Amino acid sequence: MADGIPVTGVSELVLEVVDLAAAEEFYAGVLGLPVVDRWKDREAIWVMAGERTRIGLWRPQVGLAGGRGAIHVHFALHIADADYDAAVARLRERGVFKAEHSFPGAGRAVYADDPDGNVVELWTWDVAGHLS
Repeated sequence: MADGIPVTGVSELVLEVVDLAAAEEFYAGVLGLPVVDRWKDREAIWVMAGERTRIGLWRPQVGLAGGRGAIHVHFALHIADADYDAAVARLRERGVFKAEHSFPGAGRAVYADDPDGNVVELWTWDVAGHLS
């Protein structure tokens, strides 16, 4: 779609898991995805799926921008920094803007809810840096 938001990929997908150790064994052990971060205070780990997508495995909780607890909390689509302001404006114009957040050293993100209440994030940070 020529007039849409120029998404360049999926930056992250966050999944709630009942047993974090079992999830790590599956994603890191069985699938061989590298663990790139651990958030002990949130009972979460991050694995990389290829060069551009990280998957968060979290114990049940409410995530950023009010992402609800369930099987799926939120996912982030990568956009170029140059496209960020236009993306925010588009979400506002369409009446789906929810929140914005700036991550020191890790870009800016804007959030919207999909029709089912999933939090969709458009994020300027390129998570491929985890593999460097």
